[in-house]
Amino acid sequence: MTMGEAHTMHDEKQDLELFDKLVAHIGEFVERDVSHLTPQSHVNNSVEGMSSLKMIELLLYLEDCFGVDFEESAMDNLETMQDLEDYIRQTLDASRQQA
Repeated sequence: MTMGEAHTMHDEKQDLELFDKLVAHIGEFVERDVSHLTPQSHVNNSVEGMSSLKMIELLLYLEDCFGVDFEESAMDNLETMQDLEDYIRQTLDASRQQA
């Protein structure tokens, strides 16, 4: 195994861990089983009872859970679970680089 392959495997493991945490936090927020969510799932359509107001409340909840801030301009682009995961990861990576 090359270092590149090891790094890729590590990234994939981190991706799965972040995605699993994201699904768990969304489940806690809506108080439902959301284990059916995949990276391609649209949050508004795939989570029962999700409205635009609930989505804003969810993002505020996720800010606390992950220690990130969702920029207002980015909120409109967060449609899928993958969008949410990518945004959280990029924000966490940026804050680590500044530290």
